[in-house]
Amino acid sequence: MRMLPKPIWLEGRQVFMIDQTKLPVELDVIEIRTEEQMWDAIKRLVVRGAPAIGLAGAFGVYLGAARKLEQGILTRDNFIAEVHRTGAYLDTSRPTAVNLHWAVTRMDGVAEALVASGEQDVHKLVQGLLAECEAMLAEDIAACRAIGEYGADLLEAIPGFHTMLTHCNAGALATSMYGTALAPAYIMQERGNNIAVYSDETRPLLQGARLTAWELSQSGIPVTSICDNMAGVVMAQGKVQAVIVGADRIASNGDTANKIGTYTVAILAKEHGIPFYVAAPLSTVDFAIANGTQIPIEERKEEEIRQFNGRQTVPDDAAVFNPAFDVTPAQYITAIITEKGVAYPPFQQNLVALRHDMPTTGSVVYELQQQVAKAAKQMVKDGLASGSFGNVSAASREHNLLAITPSGVVYDEMEAEDICIVQLDGTVVEGYTNRYRPSSELPMHCAIYEARADVNAIVHTHSPYCTAYASAGKPLGPVIAELGMIAPGEVPQVGYYLPGSAELARDTANALTQANGCLLANHGAVAVADGMSRAYMLAQILEDGAKAATLAGQIGAVEYIPPQDCAALYEKMKGYGR
Repeated sequence: MRMLPKPIWLEGRQVFMIDQTKLPVELDVIEIRTEEQMWDAIKRLVVRGAPAIGLAGAFGVYLGAARKLEQGILTRDNFIAEVHRTGAYLDTSRPTAVNLHWAVTRMDGVAEALVASGEQDVHKLVQGLLAECEAMLAEDIAACRAIGEYGADLLEAIPGFHTMLTHCNAGALATSMYGTALAPAYIMQERGNNIAVYSDETRPLLQGARLTAWELSQSGIPVTSICDNMAGVVMAQGKVQAVIVGADRIASNGDTANKIGTYTVAILAKEHGIPFYVAAPLSTVDFAIANGTQIPIEERKEEEIRQFNGRQTVPDDAAVFNPAFDVTPAQYITAIITEKGVAYPPFQQNLVALRHDMPTTGSVVYELQQQVAKAAKQMVKDGLASGSFGNVSAASREHNLLAITPSGVVYDEMEAEDICIVQLDGTVVEGYTNRYRPSSELPMHCAIYEARADVNAIVHTHSPYCTAYASAGKPLGPVIAELGMIAPGEVPQVGYYLPGSAELARDTANALTQANGCLLANHGAVAVADGMSRAYMLAQILEDGAKAATLAGQIGAVEYIPPQDCAALYEKMKGYGR
């Protein structure tokens, strides 16, 4: 592979960039000295591509501080305010790409941290901004490389793969190196795999024709430029086996804003059964917005459409609509390739999982959610609970996570994605619970998991016979042999406490240290086990035992299994069904 172009870089304290408006005819490198020049470069698309724009924003913040330092108007007292002012100004240059906002916000945080450290030398404060720029540059290179590796793995897994299609330019020119959408192609080339690329021209500014085709040619990867309206024909003729595009902003549900025309390509790929991948670093995901309708779409000058190659192509009296981006709904996206791994639907959970270095759904998290949702629905069917009462959880100790039923959601209407994900200490994991709050009995579940390292599932029922028995204060002994799976004698009982209280959590956890189930006065029952199926079975056994004792009492005196046999029965039942 030949040397990849760099769109923006640092040399000492100087910022340089390729003027991408002049490619492919002229390779012109310009120097940016001020934040105003950086604003103009971002606005005019001298630098473009979400990651590169983010880097440009950070560099612009540094340049602004350095210039004010030279002018003698930057002090320790106004350092934070000046960094913020410069960042806010640069943030106005392009509204759609979230990386710009992310980068200047990060520089704000660095400025605050530098001042908080007690540093008195303003020169060193500015050097701290420069160091952060250098760190962001290195991070971007590493992130793009990782995206390339994950993407190449996906392409290698496609039977008969040899050619991909891309839209616009999400290559090395859009980042610091490798790119996002083109990174898998570069890594495939490195691995010795044959790969070719179809590149949409990407009207009206022709980033695909001018930039993507240029940099792929520079790298030695075969590239074929096509008009935007040829993508369907290329797919229909079987010329491409995958589509990979970049992203300027991704909503938390996976809806993706990218260069205008991307939505059309995604629909065509769906129709032809071709995987459609979005490649972007996690910094491109805007976790603060729910879906693509909340993404601001930049509208550019009419002249970009009214003219082509210096010649007027639209009549003066015809209106022009020129949005720079469109939003591809998540339903058309096969997967999102990030530097931390590949996120598959449902993106709401998976993107957050990658962000927090947790397992993605389709693996541990989603399995937990499915287990909990299934058990909660079954509780209602079996008469162990009604409506939204009672609660269920399942834990993955390896990943320090538990899934728990949400608060106030009727179980018959609940879906797996409604199940809340928290850490074992009860800390809510951002993104999984933006729709509902976890069950009010979360403290009790957390306390049980802390007290019993062998427990991975908890079923809390409001079953009528268990509730009645506990409310009557009558001891529930081993009236049926199955209760030997619960305790070596009487089932522990917990007195009444306010639901969700710390006292209830404490006493329930204590009651379960030597038993696999207990009764809660005026409240119900709790069963625990190493897995969900067994925990649910124990919850049923508790209710069956309470019902049997109740019915036996109506017939005559309840005869329990003799105490001398209870310990042996408990030991025997430990291995039942395993």
